[in-house]
Amino acid sequence: MLRLKRRTDLNSKIYYISGTFDHKGKKKLIKNKSTKTTDKTEAKAFLEWYEDQLKNNLVGNQNPDFEYVANLKMKDTFKPTSLKTDNLIKKVVEHIGDVKVRDIDNNFIRDLGFKMYPMDDNIKYAADIDLSEQEKLKRSSRLNTINRNVVCPISLVLHYGAKQNPKLCDYMVVDRFKLVQRPAIYFTTEEFDRCLETKALFQIKLLLVFLCYTGARLQEALNCKWSDIKDNKIYLWESKGDKGRDIYIHPRLKGWLNCVNDRGIYVFQWRKAWDNKKDSEGLYFNWREMLRNADVSLNKLPHKCRHTFATWGRKAGWTLEDLQEIGGWKDKKSVEVYSHIMPETKVSRILELPNDQKVANLP
Repeated sequence: MLRLKRRTDLNSKIYYISGTFDHKGKKKLIKNKSTKTTDKTEAKAFLEWYEDQLKNNLVGNQNPDFEYVANLKMKDTFKPTSLKTDNLIKKVVEHIGDVKVRDIDNNFIRDLGFKMYPMDDNIKYAADIDLSEQEKLKRSSRLNTINRNVVCPISLVLHYGAKQNPKLCDYMVVDRFKLVQRPAIYFTTEEFDRCLETKALFQIKLLLVFLCYTGARLQEALNCKWSDIKDNKIYLWESKGDKGRDIYIHPRLKGWLNCVNDRGIYVFQWRKAWDNKKDSEGLYFNWREMLRNADVSLNKLPHKCRHTFATWGRKAGWTLEDLQEIGGWKDKKSVEVYSHIMPETKVSRILELPNDQKVANLP
């Protein structure tokens, strides 16, 4: 039987696992396996996960069902998944929990996606040329939902299973649905200025300036404390991962921050974006009020400020490497998704081409 204990010989507060693991007649001696935590609740969760790992290694489950691998992934304390990701995985488990992982392929995933998120056949199977622009966007929106809520959680679980020792399933490339390239959405400098000049809640205006001049994700901004702002820098704790980054405070943002006299712990009054969504005190309610009053499209929600930050940075001459480091993106591909070339920049780039008539061989 495995037990949790602290090592007195090391005077350590970390919990360790020791004992004999016995499963179906097969035994394994475990001595001082570190849980890497001093929290007993976390240590118990690790022990439960570790016992599942040992069962797999001793018995050699060569084709477990999807639910088994999904539970291993969700219990993994080394690379824990977020609550949102756990909920997505659980939703998929409700539909295919008893399906063997080696029976899952891209056709299976596609059919499951259409089952969970139905779509009209006349749109689902039609060629792009036969669809209007609105129908293309409608289909792309639904396929994006399937990618996010079905394809990604299944891919996460299968890839986790393929990395286990021994492997629970073979590695496979999980295909995502191709989406329509939507028109670039970001704040122009004119729209940005109109939002700051219009009638709106001060905290909403401050949030707009904060997001556009730091490139912060919305939850990173809402998590920001006044204690994270010092030495002319803002330290942002990443909402996607356990890392953080600091960013220099732009003079325009600094001016807005200096206007805040009544300072609590956090810079912003909302803890989560969707708190009081439809209430007059809610973040999104006030954000849309600002957009309406400034005559700016209502689809320019807070996340588009991250697109704006990247687009403004590109216009200022930043390289993709600059944006990746400053904005906290994982790779250049992610940066390219966010940064858009402004129409006026396209014009200026064309005008930079040689303008000598001889070059064009004009008569």
